Amino acid sequence: MATIFSEALIGLRKTAGFPTAYRFYHDNGGKPVLTFSYRNYLLFEQGKALPSPEMLRRISLALRLIPKSPPAGKLAATWLKTTAGEEAYGFVFEPFISIRTDTPGLSPAHKALGKLIKKQPITVEQAVLILSTYEHYRAFIVFVNDTGGWPCDGFARTAGLKKAEASKILAAFARAGLAKMIKRGSYKFPGDNVTLEFPRAEMLPPGLNDRMRGYQARMIDSGALAWRRMSVLRADAADLAAYYPLMSLTMSAASAYVTGEKTKDSALFGIESRVVKLFDF
Repeated sequence: MATIFSEALIGLRKTAGFPTAYRFYHDNGGKPVLTFSYRNYLLFEQGKALPSPEMLRRISLALRLIPKSPPAGKLAATWLKTTAGEEAYGFVFEPFISIRTDTPGLSPAHKALGKLIKKQPITVEQAVLILSTYEHYRAFIVFVNDTGGWPCDGFARTAGLKKAEASKILAAFARAGLAKMIKRGSYKFPGDNVTLEFPRAEMLPPGLNDRMRGYQARMIDSGALAWRRMSVLRADAADLAAYYPLMSLTMSAASAYVTGEKTKDSALFGIESRVVKLFDF
């Protein structure tokens, strides 16, 4: 029997790019990462059981939800309403807690864009492979930003790799479902107009997210600044957190400018968005 929590969970799971419960559970590393069994998760989606608070935290992370964001608030609110009952929730809890379930400032255009963006989550296993070395990460970034087929020698030249190394990496990508062999020694990315999303840091093996940040910094440092804007403002941390999903959506909107083929002025660009807490004030 469906509950408001199970319905919210299924909706957020699909929005995150996981078409089935099976894909969500196993692409996020299964029991070693999520800490509960697949059978348990099916019961959550079927409305026959509720996760513990710690299980709910893991589910929220696996859904790529931003902490304190409206989508995370929606999941938490529906869990609490289902736990306490909607009448008890409205009488006992709602007057004393504030949970944001909508993103302020989200225009109709942004809402429409959010529905059009097709997300493809990168599995925990795939992330471990991609981040195994800087060469793997650089090869991945180059590979997924082209829609054509790549012979190993041509890919090696573009990615700055030796041919044998490029061949080994592309073969590993193919085994992990990140590449498709179109003929012997030639590969292409199997996705089409998708926005790839890495697992949240908490879902990855310890230290792996720091490794990725190092790889990203290395790539950014090797490039030339094309545009930059910075703003410093005083804000309430909880209020500002509601703005993060809008920032995330705007970042995803950059995919509208993606070209899968080489043009006269095409280049690989690094686009970064971050919020840094400077000090309490």
